[in-house]
Amino acid sequence: MGVKIDGCLSFIDMLTPLVALICESLELRGLSYKSAIIANSKSQTQNVLSMNKNENDALNTGVFSSQAVHLKSDSDCEMLPESFKFPAILKLDNCAGGVGACMVKSKEEMKKQFQQITRSLCSDSAYPGIGLSRGNSMTTFEFHSGTEHNVDVILYDKTLVWASITDSGVVRQPYYIGTAKRLPSFLPDESRKKLIDAAFKCCLGIGLTDGTFNVEFIMTANGPKLVEINPRMCGYVFREWIMKLYGLDMMLYTMMISCGIKPEIPNSSTDTIQMGVMVIPSLHGKLLTDDYYKNKLSEMIDRCKVFFLQFESLEHPPTYEEPSLGHLATFEEPFGNVSVSGTNPVEVKRKLMDICRALDIDQNDYQVDTFIRNF
Repeated sequence: MGVKIDGCLSFIDMLTPLVALICESLELRGLSYKSAIIANSKSQTQNVLSMNKNENDALNTGVFSSQAVHLKSDSDCEMLPESFKFPAILKLDNCAGGVGACMVKSKEEMKKQFQQITRSLCSDSAYPGIGLSRGNSMTTFEFHSGTEHNVDVILYDKTLVWASITDSGVVRQPYYIGTAKRLPSFLPDESRKKLIDAAFKCCLGIGLTDGTFNVEFIMTANGPKLVEINPRMCGYVFREWIMKLYGLDMMLYTMMISCGIKPEIPNSSTDTIQMGVMVIPSLHGKLLTDDYYKNKLSEMIDRCKVFFLQFESLEHPPTYEEPSLGHLATFEEPFGNVSVSGTNPVEVKRKLMDICRALDIDQNDYQVDTFIRNF
């Protein structure tokens, strides 16, 4: 059509391979198709890094799982390598959001969970928006005990421009649903440096050289262990929190890089701590639908007592292909986040608990004090 394209990008995982094809075809700065395909598969990400470890000293520290196994059918659960270790994590291989992720302690349990999850999450209409249009195969790798952290990195021409670490709270069992966040990280400086270096090297290790990427780790007693790499800008609270605390807009930088402009980011630091908890439709939908809680939340927002981010509308709650799949509610994703800020972590935790009790976010089935215990 004769239109000059300055850049091409997407903030949605399932579209990144298409973006990569366009970038390669039009010689734009951004993802390569090969790196997009690798990053879209959790098993390929781990295995490519494992194969490349001798070419990169930073990857020799064991930040990846050396035995990520791609499971295409339940029979694959019987054919694990003899050295495979339990407990293990079972996750959808190329879907976003961690929906259906769980821990398994034996081959028998793995097969049972594989059958249940893939039967429930069988197509895009069963759970729209997470990427099931690309299939529902799964991956499994060794479980590592520790705290969970997300590293958001800005890369330009294979150079690390900026990075930030957000801590994740204790997950809800059995399906490892995300619960709480904290920024900046509570980790000591040395651990933060290890995480940022590992995120940078892992991105380069699968060919991600230009853009903003989100890398998830477990910090163990033996250092960071990679969970997955998201080949796009961070989601949920990350962009708004980073903007609030550091004055930096990750979306702007993503667009700049896609147009071939290197971001010039000033030195940024903050004394403020942002801490928040996710809210889910089944337990907290009343924050948007019940007049009493709507007004209470609105009043708190107006008085700057809370910072509320809404991710999804509750006007059209998820529907499932068959009535028998109603148990998919156990995989439900958050529709928003309620957070508070301050300079003292103990005081911030107290403020958050007070808010969660006042808004009935803290419940027997949703114990916020447990989620934020590491913060």
